[in-house]
Amino acid sequence: MNKKLTVGIITVPLSPGRKYFKVCGDGYIASSHINWLKRAGIQIVAIPYDTKEFKYYFNRINGLYLPSGGVFASNSEEYYKCCKKFMAVAIDANNNNDYFPVWGGCMGMQQMMIIADGRDDMNFLDKFDSFNNLMLPLEITKQGFDSKIIKYIEDKSPIQLDKFMRKDITLNNHMMGISPYKFNKCKQLRLLYKIVSWNYDRNGKKFVSTIEANEYPFYGVQWHPERSQHADIFAQFFACELKKNKHKSKIKKEDLLEYKKVNCMNYSNGIYNNCNFYWHKKTSEHNRNLCNVLNLGKPTNNSV
Repeated sequence: MNKKLTVGIITVPLSPGRKYFKVCGDGYIASSHINWLKRAGIQIVAIPYDTKEFKYYFNRINGLYLPSGGVFASNSEEYYKCCKKFMAVAIDANNNNDYFPVWGGCMGMQQMMIIADGRDDMNFLDKFDSFNNLMLPLEITKQGFDSKIIKYIEDKSPIQLDKFMRKDITLNNHMMGISPYKFNKCKQLRLLYKIVSWNYDRNGKKFVSTIEANEYPFYGVQWHPERSQHADIFAQFFACELKKNKHKSKIKKEDLLEYKKVNCMNYSNGIYNNCNFYWHKKTSEHNRNLCNVLNLGKPTNNSV
């Protein structure tokens, strides 16, 4: 029996403007997410965004991870529906004493908020000037100091928490988000989540940067802990949450998606160096060869 903690990560659909990357896969996950979780002792199972096997994956993982990426909910209905279905499954599980944590990073947190709003409104989010590696400290709210995630960090390393609050060490790379005003105005969102931290973009516009569910083990960060050498403690917190889940990992090798490590600097417009591109179904030798010919299948030395 595999005793490792296992998290399911929903693959991100390819952007419509990057079609030639399709020879390397149907969806991708930035390697920075995978490496960050692995450092906390968590193994990864890639879940195709077009899967219909929700119960199959749910019963074999200890939690769910919605990663960052370059596809907005409005660009991929299939991806949004997958996230929404898994969130419904997670809520139902927790309501029935099956502790099942969820983590959303950047775009993943955005999906969580759109889903919580309950209207499937793809224009729910606001625009912010927080793209291109904006480094900020965490401005923790009064509610945030009572959150599980901040209490964990304070208990493990008060010095590290102080660094997060005083130094520009959280990396932001988003154009969309939500203001605390809109957050608090939305009853469904306010009932489900609390604001743990907020920040200001380059124009002084305030956005919600960290959330935690009031009654469920759900956590979201608008920033990128997976790309900061200081933020492994957040992955360690998530690992502790996964340990509370009692599912037994039954993932077999034949269940794992075939993938290709890809230099995705061009694909991600410089946001990521390396990505894992996943074929959701068996692919042809022709595609594998073409991926290599296009020089897409050679990752860089940088693991971000």
